[in-house]
Amino acid sequence: MEKEEKTSGSEIPNLGLSNRDIARQRLLNRDGTFNSRRVGLPFWETFNFYHYLVGVSWFKFSLIIFTGYVTLNLLFAVVYYLLGVDTHLLGVIANSEFDKFMESFFFSAQSFTTVGYGRISPVGMWTSSIAAFESLVGLMCLAIATGLFYGRFSKPVSKVLYSRNAVITSFKDVTAFQFRIANEQKSELIDVEVRVMFSILRDENSNSPNRKYYILNLEFSKINFFSLIWTVNHIIDNESPLNGLTKDDLTKGHAEFLILVQGYDDTFMSNVHSRSSYRHNEILWNSKFANVYGFDDEGRTTVSLDKISDVE
Repeated sequence: MEKEEKTSGSEIPNLGLSNRDIARQRLLNRDGTFNSRRVGLPFWETFNFYHYLVGVSWFKFSLIIFTGYVTLNLLFAVVYYLLGVDTHLLGVIANSEFDKFMESFFFSAQSFTTVGYGRISPVGMWTSSIAAFESLVGLMCLAIATGLFYGRFSKPVSKVLYSRNAVITSFKDVTAFQFRIANEQKSELIDVEVRVMFSILRDENSNSPNRKYYILNLEFSKINFFSLIWTVNHIIDNESPLNGLTKDDLTKGHAEFLILVQGYDDTFMSNVHSRSSYRHNEILWNSKFANVYGFDDEGRTTVSLDKISDVE
């Protein structure tokens, strides 16, 4: 383990967040996203569709892929239907206009995926040209989808589990700020480092309040192995920016603790990181984290991750 070398009360001159930021809402969401909006530029200058699809949830990603697939096939099905199913598609079996459109749709799906069962085939130059173009579009979409799936599966992702609340409690005859983290995945993280930044509004009742940022000194800022639950601990001593602050002070100053965790994932062989934060109303005073360790029948140490937030 490695102790933090920086002074516990050192103010950060430039965290990347404005010290003129007087927002009363949280700066960093619990999921690690920043609670700010960048405006002033056209949407398409700031939006990257590839990055969006790689980073979006699996449910949204699957929904977008499925919706795009159905939409493209519907568009081509409309074209085939308007050209005339009876005269431009050979092998159609339909008793109604709806059946004709569905035959066009499924022929479109077969052309899009280059399956081509053979029962329905295009007749004439225009229909054949559209079918050929659709096959090209299908191949390009398949290549893009393959790249997106590879990007999503190969992207290193850290799943750090944070305790629901942080605590301010007694620790070795002093007071300490604590929270818990654990690796939620089966893969191992090594050389894990934690940085904790404390943010609070100063002169909040004046016309020009300033938000101050401080690096908190940690009992241990780095560990070599992250197989168990890590209780991150900041001693509130005379040099700590938390020294002398009460629960009301943190509430009036809209205080927030910004957490940055980074380490090396030996499965992806890449550095990964995680972000989160605790607001003043997510701090429990005079509470201690409950014991989460035990032993199984073979004498191995067990860690109850479902109890990471339990206090007593």
